Amino acid sequence: MAASEFCLQKQDRYTDISAHTSGSKAFRIRPYRSPDREDIRRLCCDTGFLGRPIDRIFCDRELFADLHTTPYLEYEPEWAFVAEADGQLAGYLLGSVRHDFPWLFVYEGSRTALRMGSRSLKGVYDYHPRSRLYVHWLLTRSFRERPRHPPGAAHMHFNIAAPYRGRGVGLALWHAYERSLQAAGIHHYFGEFFSCAGRRPELAYRRYGLRIYDQVDTTIFVPEIPQPVHLTCVHKVLGEGRADKTS
Repeated sequence: MAASEFCLQKQDRYTDISAHTSGSKAFRIRPYRSPDREDIRRLCCDTGFLGRPIDRIFCDRELFADLHTTPYLEYEPEWAFVAEADGQLAGYLLGSVRHDFPWLFVYEGSRTALRMGSRSLKGVYDYHPRSRLYVHWLLTRSFRERPRHPPGAAHMHFNIAAPYRGRGVGLALWHAYERSLQAAGIHHYFGEFFSCAGRRPELAYRRYGLRIYDQVDTTIFVPEIPQPVHLTCVHKVLGEGRADKTS
């Protein structure tokens, strides 16, 4: 089940302190359609390194996008939403409500990780040593650096294109997802994100009813980020807290 299309227009609350933003920005939230797939994969890679392009960490965009989008788009595309602005993809939210999704994610992720490992052994990444380190981390450490998840909860993963951050796009995607969850009788969900000094999304998300469920240290961005980086799982029970401010 997916929410019907709707249009939103949010006032940019940063107009008075930034010369690079307009007074308002119109965007549209709608259900995912198959032609959106390549744009979603591209945005996934453009934001894979703490909101910046993943290329510095891992050079194989094809397999990085497979790792982070295929489980959603192959098994539950009806739970995906996109945000459009100026005729372009401004953001996306990929969701899952299947109770076996963690196993599907592991299954698809393992297949992709093995393809990465094969390419690394064949020397495909020899020109980019950091990619080989990423594959090694994925195969040997990633499964030990994951937070616990709330049992029986739906799941969501989202990204916003840099020019549209701070304009309410993420919040509008959440609203669309939450309305569909409630219509389907599903009352809680979780998401994951990276958190480090100077980048604490959990502080903002708390205003919208999401609470930290678990948090673990991760070495995925070592040595690029010298300070500790945490992989954080946040959880929301629908009906608790409010999500009515710009994000």
